[in-house]
Amino acid sequence: MGAATPAEGGHPGGGHGNAGGQQGLARLLDEAEIEKLTYCYAAGTDAIGRGELEVGRGLYQKCFTPNAVLEAYYPGDDPNGPPSLTSNPTAWADVADNEFTTNGYVSTQHLNGNVVINVQGNTATMSTYLTATHVVDPSGIVDLAHGTYEDIVVRTPHGWKIAKRTLRLLTYMRVQSP
Repeated sequence: MGAATPAEGGHPGGGHGNAGGQQGLARLLDEAEIEKLTYCYAAGTDAIGRGELEVGRGLYQKCFTPNAVLEAYYPGDDPNGPPSLTSNPTAWADVADNEFTTNGYVSTQHLNGNVVINVQGNTATMSTYLTATHVVDPSGIVDLAHGTYEDIVVRTPHGWKIAKRTLRLLTYMRVQSP
């Protein structure tokens, strides 16, 4: 019986020597930095949900390019039609604040998961599932939203930033305890 050999490249771990390992490490580092952007956005949105508008706006500036486009499709919107909302990161903070204030939310919690990233040179795409809880009354009234963020991300001199974020909401419903 002969000795087993690695399936790819003759190097343990499937790489192609040190160069392949360096490329793999660089890709993992890029993906980790990109993934943090979706959490940065959630933290900014939840700061706004707590009434800390300028904290939220500051966080948005850290995770978006200055000329980024944010758009939202609500449940029932034509997915091929124009979005219900389109904005830039600075104005988006005001849109979120107005939405939260108008609906009487006292806090929000945005949870992200199933993050899928595809890096292609200095651009990437990222898809993230969203579950958002908007608290109207902590003793029993919340609005729940579920959807997906679809992002275009670019490498800038200041690291990776979201250049376009599209929110596609699947549901938006009020849940109330009896």
